[in-house]
Amino acid sequence: MKTLKLTLLLLAVNFYFVGCKEAVDNQKDETQQTGNSPLFAKKVNAKAVKNIIATDSVLIIDVRTPNQFIKGHIPGAINLDWTNQERFNEKIKTLAKDQTVLLYCNSGHRSTLATQYLKEQGFEKLYNLETGIEGWKAENYEVEK
Repeated sequence: MKTLKLTLLLLAVNFYFVGCKEAVDNQKDETQQTGNSPLFAKKVNAKAVKNIIATDSVLIIDVRTPNQFIKGHIPGAINLDWTNQERFNEKIKTLAKDQTVLLYCNSGHRSTLATQYLKEQGFEKLYNLETGIEGWKAENYEVEK
C-alpha cells in the first residue's frame, strides 16, 4: 500500500513539473492565429535582435525610465516609460498594430510585461529582448547616448 501511494505521489509530481515546463516553453514563444494575421510575441537574445534590426523595419521601444534611457540605448530606439502607464497607454494608441515592434528594458522584466500588454492590445508582431540592454551591452553592440 505504501509503495502504491509513493508511486502515485511520484507520478503526480512528475506531471506537475512536465506541465510547468510546457507552460514556460509556451510563454517563451507564443503564437496564435487570428484570421489571416499571425499574432506572436517572441523572446529573443541580443544577437537575434541585431539580425532583426538589420533585416526588418522595426520600431524599437525602450520601456525604461527617461533617466535610464539617456544613459544609453539601442540606436534608433524611442523611450516609452513602462512605469508611467498613462503616457505609455497614450503613445501606444498612436502606433500601427501591424508593424514589427521590439521592446526592451534593463534586464527583461518590464519589457516582458509591456510585450504582453501590447499583445493584448492587438499588436501583431512583437519581439522582447529577454536580456535587456545589459545583454545588448554584453555583446559589445553600439549604444547611443
